[in-house]
Amino acid sequence: MDNIDPDLLKNGEIFDFDLAANTYYFPIEDLILDNFQDFIDKKINGEFINLRKNFSKQEYQEVRNLAHKLKSVFSMLGAVRLHKCFEQVQKSIDNKDFDNIKEYYFSLVKEMNIFIKELQTFSNNVNYPISLSLIQKFNQLSKECDLNDNYNGKSLNKSEITSVTKNNAKNDENIIDLENGKVEIDKPIKNVCCDTGCIII
Repeated sequence: MDNIDPDLLKNGEIFDFDLAANTYYFPIEDLILDNFQDFIDKKINGEFINLRKNFSKQEYQEVRNLAHKLKSVFSMLGAVRLHKCFEQVQKSIDNKDFDNIKEYYFSLVKEMNIFIKELQTFSNNVNYPISLSLIQKFNQLSKECDLNDNYNGKSLNKSEITSVTKNNAKNDENIIDLENGKVEIDKPIKNVCCDTGCIII
């Protein structure tokens, strides 16, 4: 990564690839050289979309398991906002707090859309562009999930899912405003995963 402008490696709380590589020893260089193909295939178009599909079926234990796994991955990428969103979804299920899970889920979907757009910009800027077919696949899978999402008999509003709130801009306050409340984002990531010392595959 010596030939990459260090300023490009950090994008506020959306991602911090310098932190990922030098603190967590995450194989960022391999991901970049692979144009993020394997990462997007497995983690985003795979596990994240599976989380969304399970959410629409209200299979909350599987949602919880996937959120737990993905929060660790995105924590290691320095994606503070995504890490926190996955953590809130997991905790709401662990605590049987189903009254707030919809808001946490909205936040998670919004943040993933932001992450994908910023990752695409980054990959173009470092001359390892993400395949357009991967982005199209993500968009298509997301649209299918938007149509299937249903919570307590009420379909999720597509504009709620895909719109970016004013506070999501880079370097803004760490609060995501939602219709029914706020999700506060903590700045530091104290533990990469949890107290149980999970192994991330």
